[in-house]
Amino acid sequence: MSRLAQFGIFTTVTGGVVLFLGLFPDAVAAEGTPGIGIVQMIAMLSGLVLIIGGAYVAAYAMFHRGAPPSLVRSIGLRMGLTGLVFAAAATLSDAMGYGSHGGGAGIVFGWLQTAGMLAGFGMAAIGVLVYALARS
Repeated sequence: MSRLAQFGIFTTVTGGVVLFLGLFPDAVAAEGTPGIGIVQMIAMLSGLVLIIGGAYVAAYAMFHRGAPPSLVRSIGLRMGLTGLVFAAAATLSDAMGYGSHGGGAGIVFGWLQTAGMLAGFGMAAIGVLVYALARS
């Protein structure tokens, strides 16, 4: 296994740890805000970005290194990045002021934001699969 593949796997595992700590800050006795805070949201999104980015690097290193670019791989890459943008937009909707709880209610991470984040991550994961399984 090449160093680049090892780096991709390391990045994916690091992203999983960051995502876990964003979801459960009490696991390391971190002082959290009541409910959910903006730092937790950014930690969750950073973990997702590291997971997807590491998966792309590992897939490139193991399957596509040295191969000419293809349209299917480009589509998979763009689909994954679109999923990450969708997840970020859904997760930070209340914090940016266009969510359903905007205004003076503070930051709320409700079921719509959760569903949007999971849908965006699912789209990004499908993009990684399309990228990895594309023929060179």
